Amino acid sequence: MKEPDSFSSDMPLTPQTVPPFLSGGGELGALIRAYDWTQTALGAPENWPQGLKLAIRIMLTSRQPIWIGWGDELIKFYNDPYKSIIGGKHPVALGQPARVVWREIWTEIEPLLNTAMTGTEGIFVEQQFLIMERNGFPEETYYTFSYSPIPGDDGEPGGILCANSDDTLRVVGERQLALLKELAAISPDGRDWREACELSARALKTNPQDLPFALLYAAEPGSESATLVASSGIEPGHPMAPASLSLAGQLAWPVADVLKIQVPQMVRGVTQRFGTEAPRGPWHIAPEQAVILPVSPGSETTQAVVLIAGLNPCRLFDDAYRSFLNLTAGQIGAAIGYAQGPMQKSGGARRRWPKSIARRPRSSPTSVTNSVRR
Repeated sequence: MKEPDSFSSDMPLTPQTVPPFLSGGGELGALIRAYDWTQTALGAPENWPQGLKLAIRIMLTSRQPIWIGWGDELIKFYNDPYKSIIGGKHPVALGQPARVVWREIWTEIEPLLNTAMTGTEGIFVEQQFLIMERNGFPEETYYTFSYSPIPGDDGEPGGILCANSDDTLRVVGERQLALLKELAAISPDGRDWREACELSARALKTNPQDLPFALLYAAEPGSESATLVASSGIEPGHPMAPASLSLAGQLAWPVADVLKIQVPQMVRGVTQRFGTEAPRGPWHIAPEQAVILPVSPGSETTQAVVLIAGLNPCRLFDDAYRSFLNLTAGQIGAAIGYAQGPMQKSGGARRRWPKSIARRPRSSPTSVTNSVRR
């Protein structure tokens, strides 16, 4: 397929007589009708192949996100529900080659498109992992979709119809819930507060997508420093994982404020702050943000603990992500509380499980996502 030089939409928009198959369709229906297709390889809509006309009619009347690609360059059509998928590429994506619209994921989807265009059957993919750049930043997404060939007037595939469903919230929610369950499962197992931290850090390693790196620091009562007691995804001694942090200054991680006011604090620009990249985990770029969260407030006789969590560089730090990290810190705090409790120290009976998300009944995928978002 030939790749155009740029992703632009400078085709003139002109009013046209509306063919019946282009009626309705909301915003995209109006844009398709207004587009001057005579200035493209497709020509006037009334002369389009019957298969394309039928597919566009199905697309415009569907409530499912659908896009259509036609011809050797797979010129792109899409409907209103698909706007949430294409994001900031709307509306200039209309009439553009698919290779240009989805340049960042072309290596993943081109073989699938070729299979649909050269064969007699379509393809179906579930929860396909794709890093999209549709809103100005690389974004982790998961989609279930199908590519179905649309026949041209000669009976050979002339284009494809793609029906989509966005599984991102489901996939992210399920893995976050799995980590919270793992943290709850190890809560009663720590013989002392330090082992509770080590077991928690081991559990954090099971979700490197949402926690590319994590550090647990503890401050003894009256101490002016915090000591690294456990880590995940980062080696102790790394510039971002010093053995101790001064509570008198703010040269590294500003944990003193979090210990004082017990409120999470965002740290941005970690590469510039430390002069080196953070561990990337499974991602192709390094995290640039981290959050410091209070885990255990401490007392006159117990340690205060904070969690430093590196953030997924391919997701926005929204309310759902914030809630997940708060729950994570809470579960670690529960594990430390068990280890510090009088029954644990005296060898008494194992306590009841914490009232946490991980002890709720097994949820449906939709309610899993909602529980993590709360």
